[in-house]
Amino acid sequence: MRRLRSEVEIDASPEEVWKTFADFRSFPTWNPFIRQAKGKLVPGKRLKIKLQLGRRVVKFRPKVTFVNEPLELRWRARQWIPGLFDVDRRFKIEPVGDSRSRFVQSESGSGLLSPFLMPLMRRRILRGYEAFNGAIKARVERRS
Repeated sequence: MRRLRSEVEIDASPEEVWKTFADFRSFPTWNPFIRQAKGKLVPGKRLKIKLQLGRRVVKFRPKVTFVNEPLELRWRARQWIPGLFDVDRRFKIEPVGDSRSRFVQSESGSGLLSPFLMPLMRRRILRGYEAFNGAIKARVERRS
């Protein structure tokens, strides 16, 4: 299993961060990594996601596996055949003192192709995470 992780602290409560994060309709206007997200945050439901990975646009339909509003969302994306390349993605919002939060993005890849694909995509994914972190921090702090 391969893992990636990135985090940022935001001067706002977890509820304020979640409000921005869960507003998928606004993503095209501010989110440089997840360019589009559609669907309901309900376990078992599928989302439509469009990622910007460098110059490539990647579309996929992950299944929501866990929701704990306003603290956590997880989904699982399967590429091609289950067990070939599966990615579990987690977004966590942790309270850090009064009116401050830590926004954490992480993912773990598994399956036969994971040892090859995760290292290949690592830099682009981490750049996307960092861009997303900076954008959500700026947007939430501007609103608070």
